[in-house]
Amino acid sequence: MKESEKILKELMKHLDSLEIETEEELNEETQKFIDKLNKEEINFDDTPEYESDELLEEAYEAETEKEARSLAKKALEVYPDNIDAQVFLANMEKNPVNRLKQLDWAIEKARKILEEEDLFEEDNIGHFWGIIETRPYMRARNSKLQELMILGRYKEAVKESEELLKLCENDNMGVRSLLMGLYCYFEEFDKGEKLHEQYKEDDTISMLFPMTIMYYKKGDYRKAEKLLNEIDEKNSFIADYCVGQVENEIEEDPEYYSLGSQEEAYITFKENFYLIASLPSFINFVAEKLYI
Repeated sequence: MKESEKILKELMKHLDSLEIETEEELNEETQKFIDKLNKEEINFDDTPEYESDELLEEAYEAETEKEARSLAKKALEVYPDNIDAQVFLANMEKNPVNRLKQLDWAIEKARKILEEEDLFEEDNIGHFWGIIETRPYMRARNSKLQELMILGRYKEAVKESEELLKLCENDNMGVRSLLMGLYCYFEEFDKGEKLHEQYKEDDTISMLFPMTIMYYKKGDYRKAEKLLNEIDEKNSFIADYCVGQVENEIEEDPEYYSLGSQEEAYITFKENFYLIASLPSFINFVAEKLYI
């Protein structure tokens, strides 16, 4: 479990134990909790779940694959319902087909847990991720989405993306940009434009880049050029990746990146590479508009 999620769960448990009637009381009790947390006066529950999460955190930081795998397995021995630990082990599988099988197993188990807790009630649909208990399930499904893309099972990836956005309308995991590329790939232009309208506040290159390809493929070259220029102003590295003029290669997938960085461009280009490969003339379009 992420440290922030552990704190949030403890906060929710604390608030649920009180009879809070007003927003003022809620804010007051929340601040009291934060003050105690800062003074290290909060004692987290000594339960198998927390012990399992601590072992998993050690697995994330392990120096060797063998050590990481061993720690994750111990996490599951301590608390068999640790979905994040199951996903961690699934992602360590070398074969993508095997990874997918294990992820499906973890997702099904997570689904049963949430169903037992009545978290699939209609009022919660659309607000997943905001509910802390749903996050391991969402992470597992997002891992499955990545595997579907690796395996080229794009139709299934569309369905998975759409379901994730239905569960979490705020899209805390950034699924919308991947779905935009898939809509472009299948020439579902109306769905792509509807998706953009739903998240029109998103002007990051991760969303604008597949949109640019979509308008190019649609034949709206004026709009494609406008978006391409907008992207180039935000991050000129993306054009360099398109035309193969990157000077400093990034060896590993960065976990974090800043806007306008080469890392941001690398991740965006890599996510949409399958789409670019299916439309090689787009590279000429980029070169013509930005390099000639």
